[in-house]
Amino acid sequence: MRIRINLKRMVENLGLFIVPFLIVMIARLIGLTLRYNFINSHYFRKAKLTGNCIFVIWHQKFFPLLCLSKNSKINIMVSQHRDGELIARALRFLGFTVTRGSTTKGGMKACLLMTRAVKKYDIGITPDGPKGPRYHFSGGPITVAKFSGRPILPVGIGAEFAKYFSSWDRFMLPLPTSRVTIIFGKEYYINKNVENNTARDYLKQELDELNRVAEASFRSRGVYLRFPAKNLVVIR
Repeated sequence: MRIRINLKRMVENLGLFIVPFLIVMIARLIGLTLRYNFINSHYFRKAKLTGNCIFVIWHQKFFPLLCLSKNSKINIMVSQHRDGELIARALRFLGFTVTRGSTTKGGMKACLLMTRAVKKYDIGITPDGPKGPRYHFSGGPITVAKFSGRPILPVGIGAEFAKYFSSWDRFMLPLPTSRVTIIFGKEYYINKNVENNTARDYLKQELDELNRVAEASFRSRGVYLRFPAKNLVVIR
């Protein structure tokens, strides 16, 4: 009897074990050398007084957060495609919990899953993931905020020295010993009567501004936040 060996499948299955392990090792080794500076932490503490939060971060910038997972209980949404499986396994090794799905494809089901998850954990959503376009703010986090009653907390991230890859999101990998700035925005409770497009445009502006300041923090000292003038989304 001949035994047919599917070499391609063997390599793919082997990759499901090796690649997550490599991601974890890179995150831990680089994370040991990074120097973090947190700005506006009082917004985070204020939001946490009443329960869990919905963190929104651009897909490009999530790597520095992988290094901060120790003893934290954060649920991350990861897409269901094959690359997502690699990321999901690495996240679990790093201490995160994972919800599989996408707020852009099969969005309502994913939003319901995250609405349940935020009852137990803080949750993290990349509003332009999993495939872009880069810096496009999808409606998923807003829907979850409306269903759950929990606040959205935008997070901007910048690295002093980093490698930017040629992927769709221009993924940022901080270089060893780099300084990293993490800046929290204000917490936003989304009223169910607010139009999703209105809330989305507002939150995109703030997330862009937080990232601008985080990146500029290494070039100059007097950097200030310029939030949008109209307060369209803050409810409480």
